[in-house]
Amino acid sequence: MKVRRRLVAVSLLLAVEATAFALLVTESVMDAIVAAGLTCVSLWLHLVLHECGHLVVAKLLRLPVIAVRVAPFNGWRNEVSVRPSPSMTALPLRMVLFYLGGPLANLCAATALVVASASTGTALTRLTLLGAAFVGALLGLTNLVPGRSTHSDGHNLLRWLRSPAAAREGLRAGYYQEEVVRALRAVARAGGDVHRVGIQARDGSDPLLALAAYQQRLSAGHTQSADLVEEAERLAALARAGGTDPAAAAAIGQMLSLQFGMWYLYAAVVTGAPVERREVREISELARIAVRTQPRALSARIVMSLAHLLNQRPEDARSLLLDVRPGAESRDLCAVALLLRAAAESYLGNPAEADHLLRAAGGYPQLAQLVAAIRAADPAPPLFAPAPMAGA
Repeated sequence: MKVRRRLVAVSLLLAVEATAFALLVTESVMDAIVAAGLTCVSLWLHLVLHECGHLVVAKLLRLPVIAVRVAPFNGWRNEVSVRPSPSMTALPLRMVLFYLGGPLANLCAATALVVASASTGTALTRLTLLGAAFVGALLGLTNLVPGRSTHSDGHNLLRWLRSPAAAREGLRAGYYQEEVVRALRAVARAGGDVHRVGIQARDGSDPLLALAAYQQRLSAGHTQSADLVEEAERLAALARAGGTDPAAAAAIGQMLSLQFGMWYLYAAVVTGAPVERREVREISELARIAVRTQPRALSARIVMSLAHLLNQRPEDARSLLLDVRPGAESRDLCAVALLLRAAAESYLGNPAEADHLLRAAGGYPQLAQLVAAIRAADPAPPLFAPAPMAGA
């Protein structure tokens, strides 16, 4: 509704200004109203043309298009979303051209309208074409101005031009985050079944409400905000509190240990930032809380295995997942379990077994690439930072 009101306000302002200017030029109230109305209509047409420019460039450059939203008359956000592979060749150039596609479509249309206005004989037609050209040029140039929004063409252009390597890594991290959220949903579904008897009578309890709100924010993609980290810390405190229902504490422990554990694994392997020992201890503590009620549940074994792996105890991590076979449990849970075991096998020096598990897992390409990086590294990257020397 806010977007719709903003578009209506812009249209009204444009109509008033266009009417005043047209009245000054044509000296006819009717001609002025017609010219102003057509100029306002051109705004909506240029919005459609803008997204068509992005879409055409995406198709020409073979960028996978996952969503096209063009609905200028009801105020929805117009966009063309692409999902390129982070390893795609010449990706920075492709993305720069993609984000230029929309503004260039507007600017080319504006140029064509100016040329057309020079060959027309009536003042009304000339004025209408020039007004539409002005709107198109203004829309195109405005979209090239860098803004804070990640949906701004100028913002994304600057990001891919200034630091293409960081932009590519950001793309990869975004895909990894999607897989983390997917794994969290699978664990939440499994945890709901495992702990239903313990918590169904306490659906209104504060820990469960807080956990539900946290899961919703993660699913909505709000994963990097500082307040979300503070919320996770409050949930961890609830899980440790003696008065918290054990089933609710276990659900919280599963959620937090898997979420942060997978990101610590990513940071250690991909960005070369091993986890601090304090953070490893926190993950291990939350994982132990998770396994307290149902130690043999696959979701609980997954988070405990991840804690062992971060603690550089690959033998213990592998032993918890030796009996997992594809199709035995939830597909997502099995894939995560097999990939974690593949990581453990890589650290134990069993490359053939790690390769077999990587092929069997499927469904988590970013996590699989992370495990493959461990498998290919020699020596394998350390997962937690060494303790500081005494007196250092």
